[in-house]
Order: sequence, then structure tokens, then C-alpha cells
Amino acid sequence: MGNFHCALNPDQAGRCLCCEVGCCNLFEVLVTRQEAADLMALRLPDVPDFDGCFAPSERPDEFALRKRVDGRCVFSDGKLCKIHRLHGYAAKPLSCRIFPLHIQHWADGGISAELRYICPGVHPGGRRLGDRLDEIAILARQLGSRRMANDAVYSKSNPAPLATVRKVHAGFRQLLRDPELPWPLRLYTAARILDFHDQKSMADAIRQADDSFAPELTAFVAKARPELERELASSIRCDALVRSEFRNILAGYLRDDRPEDMSVARRLKRSLDHIRLHTGAAPLTVLNPRAPRISMLNCPAVGRRFEPSPEAAAMFGEFWFSKLDTMEFCGTQIQQMPYNTGLRHLLLAAPAARVFAAGFAFAEDADRIEFSHMHRAVRLLDFTFGRSPFFRLGITQKWLRRLTVPARFAALLHQCFR
Repeated sequence: MGNFHCALNPDQAGRCLCCEVGCCNLFEVLVTRQEAADLMALRLPDVPDFDGCFAPSERPDEFALRKRVDGRCVFSDGKLCKIHRLHGYAAKPLSCRIFPLHIQHWADGGISAELRYICPGVHPGGRRLGDRLDEIAILARQLGSRRMANDAVYSKSNPAPLATVRKVHAGFRQLLRDPELPWPLRLYTAARILDFHDQKSMADAIRQADDSFAPELTAFVAKARPELERELASSIRCDALVRSEFRNILAGYLRDDRPEDMSVARRLKRSLDHIRLHTGAAPLTVLNPRAPRISMLNCPAVGRRFEPSPEAAAMFGEFWFSKLDTMEFCGTQIQQMPYNTGLRHLLLAAPAARVFAAGFAFAEDADRIEFSHMHRAVRLLDFTFGRSPFFRLGITQKWLRRLTVPARFAALLHQCFR
């Protein structure tokens, strides 16, 4: 790792609550052949034989931990991990020791790390990522020997390489972290610049991006700010097509597509649920029981009605900026998204988070978005952001593109934010 650097949001923090959410039950946990042998050698009580513990996976040299009838990991005692309880943290497989960290080993030798908000223990008051750099580096080296490195290009039509992408990203990161700009204006400006860069005449500017890209972008935004503010303020009409496509994106964040969901019967039921959801005949919970119990027809308007508390705003910031800082919104290992599509996905996560958090506040008859509302909202988003195959579909990525066309995105921001 000669070019080693670690990208993370150092303020992200968390601690294990030993809760009953069963984070390991939500995913397919992969172990190497050696890890499987080491686990069987522990002779844990009430654990089946090798074939009862491990199932073949798509990776030739790895196995997936089997689940019990109740969906829990075969090594769970009903609440806690038997391996951890009886033999300590170090005896657990690498996949289990890493969670809730999400670590990417990049093709240029760098690593990135973020905490996954699907774990309810990820919240202020725990151990900061900035204090775990040595541990993260060790885990990343171990993971790097087992997984393909993540790589990214700028776009499908302009496949500028990862080194160039990092130069471009430095400019967007500086823009989106600028506290002098109102939050909706930052989001709109980023979408406006992405749209500008999509022009064929801008291809060379992207391919030739260097260290001057970030300061030049900052200077452009400062000069164009009055015009950008005027554009954002004037585009307030959110037409039926924008609302429909945004509802599709919201539905995508609620979906947890698993292999068993591919049966004809399950796919038919999900299609019917989508119809009921879009017509307002069923609440969001029809797709996900962890969603707020509101109608899809009310979503954008609900988002606009509620302001977040300072604690809720900080919660969202840690979640959203952790993805921005780490660039864990794009690449071959993250939905196979090129940089420009991944950044559009991240921009749309902002109004989606506001809508879900406001939905929880509305359902509880609260006056504003509190910490607990935003916490549940970002857990919903984080669970599917880099996981659901829905976001790999060509039609979904077209929706991402169309929803962030400047005039449409401005209207959507107007509908979801005050």
C-alpha cells in the first residue's frame, strides 16, 4: 500500500449496544476456508456440523454462514454471538470483526472507511473513527488480500481514471462542505455543475483535471452565486413526472431485495405493493416495516413541513458527509456506479432523508424532526444505499440523472425543504 491514505469522516462514532437487532442476521456473512476450519475447531455448544454451519457461496474459496429457521446466524445464542461470548472478539471471522465499519480498498492503494448506520450503536458518544486509524489500516490490509479493489471512472461516456476522479472530487467536496452556502444551494450547485460537466465540450476539462480544479470550481461558485440563487428560487414547480420518479427512488430505498425475493410469486406481490404505494392505497410500511407509516402521496410535502433539531441535523451530517468524504458512493464495488452517477445518487439521498425523517415526525405528531426520527431515516437509507440491486438497474440510473437536471432538482428541493 505504497500510496496509502485513509479517507473517512473522523467525527463518526459508535459503540456496540449488544442489542437484539442482529446486524449479522441482515447480511450474508462470508468466511474463508481457513476461518471456517478455525470456527469448527472451537467446538462451540449446540452448533451443527460443518455442512450445517456453512453454505457454498459465489466466491470459490469462501463459505456463507448459514441461518437458523428464525433467520439468526447459526452461531447466535438468540441474542449474542457465541464466538464472541465464549472466545472473544479476536476469534470472530474478519467480516464480523469489521462490522459496522465499511472499508473499501481502492485500486490506487488508498482505503476509505465509514460506519454503517444500520447498526443502532452508530451515534455520538462512542469511539470516533479518527481515533481508530491504526485498527482500520490493519483491517484494510487483511480485507485487501481477499477482495477486489474498488475502482472508479468519472462517467461511462468520459472514463477519466481514478486519479482524475479524486481531483474532481476535491472540488465537489469543498463545495458541499462550504458552511457559507445554504444547504439547498450547495445541493443545487453540485447538480448544476454535474449537468455542465456532462456537456461534450467539457470532456477535456474533466480528463485534464489537476490540483487547480478545486480552487477554480470554488472561484466559479463565488462568482455565479447570485445567478445560482435566482435559478434555485425560480424553479418551484414540481411536476407530476418529477414526483413520480422521486417516489420510485424513495421506494428503492425501502426495498431490501434478497435472493429469495426473486421468485415469481414474491416479485408479483412486490409489483402489486408498488402500485398500492404509488396510488396512496397503502403506507410506506407495505414495502418495509421499518419505514414511517405515511402515504407516498404526502412524502415531498411532509418533508417541507418539518425542520430538524440541531441533534437531528448533526446526525444527518455525519451520515451524509461520511459518504461524501470517503467517496463510498461510486465505483466497481459500489453499485458499479461511475462517479457522476454516484454523486447524483448521494445528492438525492438528502431530500430522501428529509422525507423519511419528517415522515417519522408526522406519524408521531411531533413538532419537528428529532434525533430519533433522523436516526431511523438514515438507517433506512444506509441499508440499501450500497446494497440494493434496484440502484444498479439502467432505468433507476436514468431516474437519478433526470431528477438531478437543474430545473427538476431545484423544484424537488423546494418541495422537500423550506
